[in-house]
This record gives sequence, C-alpha cells and structure tokens, in this order.
Amino acid sequence: MNLMIRAYLKRTLCLICAVLPLSIASSVWAHGDAANHADQCAHYLGNEGIMVSDGKVKILFDAFYADSYGQYALVPEVTRRALIRGEAPYDGVTALFVSHVHGDHFSPAPTLAFLQAQPEVVLYASGQVIDALKAAGSVPEQQLRAFDLAVGDEAQSIEVGGLAVEVVRIPHAGGEGRKNIENLAFRVTLNEELTVLHMGDADPNDTYFAPHQKHWDARELDTAFPPYWFYGSGDGQKILKQRLKPGQTIGIHVPIAAKGNGDAWRAEHGGDLFTDPGEIRALSSGHCE
Repeated sequence: MNLMIRAYLKRTLCLICAVLPLSIASSVWAHGDAANHADQCAHYLGNEGIMVSDGKVKILFDAFYADSYGQYALVPEVTRRALIRGEAPYDGVTALFVSHVHGDHFSPAPTLAFLQAQPEVVLYASGQVIDALKAAGSVPEQQLRAFDLAVGDEAQSIEVGGLAVEVVRIPHAGGEGRKNIENLAFRVTLNEELTVLHMGDADPNDTYFAPHQKHWDARELDTAFPPYWFYGSGDGQKILKQRLKPGQTIGIHVPIAAKGNGDAWRAEHGGDLFTDPGEIRALSSGHCE
C-alpha cells in the first residue's frame, strides 16, 4: 500500500512539474499582452496642447506657446520645464506637431528651447511655423518637417519612427480674415495601433471636410481632438459623426473660465472636454497607468 501511495505521489509531482512552466509562461504572456494596451492616454497640457502616448511612443501637439490672449489656459510653468528637460512623464517624446502659427498654439522661443534640449524630436508643421522658428534661432534641418498644403489639396503623408503621419489643410475658423493662416489637421497613428486626430482651429464648415471623405475613411479613427466649438455647430456635429466617425471625441481650446468647472461645461456642451491642465484620458481600448 505504501508503495502504491509513493508511486501515486511521484506521478502527481511530475505532472505538476511539467504543467507549472506552461502555467507561468501563460501568465507572463497574458501580462505582456495587456501591457501592450497600457498607457494609451492623452495628457492635457493647456488650450490645445496634448501629449499622446501608446505606452511606447509619445508625441506632442501644440505644446509650446506663450499667449493666452486673456482667455485660454497656458501650460503650467512646472509642466513646461519638465517637457523641455524630458522629465517623466514627458520623457521619450519623439515628435512635436504644431497646427498653426498663432501665439496660443505656437511661440518660437519655447519651441526652440525644447528642440535644442531634445535633439531626437522632430517638428511637423507648416512652412509658416518653421519660418517663424528659424527667424528665432538655429535648428538642425533633420529636426524639421514642413508641409506645404493649400486648402483643397489631397492629404500628404509620411511614415517614420513608428508613426504614420497624415495631414490636410482645413481653414482656420473665423472667416475670410484668417484664410491666410495655414491650419493643419494632423492624423497620427502610433505603432499601427492608436490613431488620433488633432484639428487645430479648424472651421466647422462641412464644405472643407467633404472633399476629403476618402481620406477620412481610409483609416479608423480612435480619438478626435476638435476645438470645442464643433459641439455647438450643426455642421460640426455632422463632421464628427458622419465624416470623421471617431471612437472617442475630446474637445479642446476651451476658455479658461471652464477651469475647475469641467463637469458643468461638459454637460452644457454635450461632450467630453479638456478643461484643466493636468487632466488625463484613456484612449481607445487602452488605459492609463
């Protein structure tokens, strides 16, 4: 009887030893797969300034500007310094996108300081932005990528460093007086997994979006960052729901009056908004850690 028990125990132990490595491997694989979807999030910097991360790549939109025009949130100074120094969570940024040349989206001095401190970062912007930057100081050409687009031109695209960058020119809101402003709408895909659209100060007029329907349909959009006035416009709502069709929408360029009162503003405008610098949102099916 004792021999039978010992034999049974030996067979059981061997079975456990054989299965355990597979169980551990399965656990590690599951954890690793989940990690691929961690930290897919947007950090709100101020006005239209955003950092987007997919857990591996980090990019910035409209992050360096100096003018509030008395009504828009500036990037807090402590955040601006951390961005320039590359301190966590703003370390490892590889690209900076600037929608247009206005002082509540772009200022040459802080942009220059950032690019000089972070030589691996590439700036993607219009010729207007890059000309203004060059007038303020020296930046290596390998850090600059200009897009020359007229209203109505087909989208331009480039793939580099885990990013697929697609850009169209959409007129700046505000009518004829701002037609000369080269406002660019950047659609960026990070590692073929997360696609976001930053629209700058786009005019919510469907006339400007309809000709690009093939472009909008060519890639599934996870998150759109429209200026908040799209929520209050019939055409703006049509553009978001019928043309862009993002899985998620977060409004930006919200007046500083909304700071500390975000829930009321979101309820009033019927959609999500970034209102307080430092806010974070999970994107797509991911989560922020």
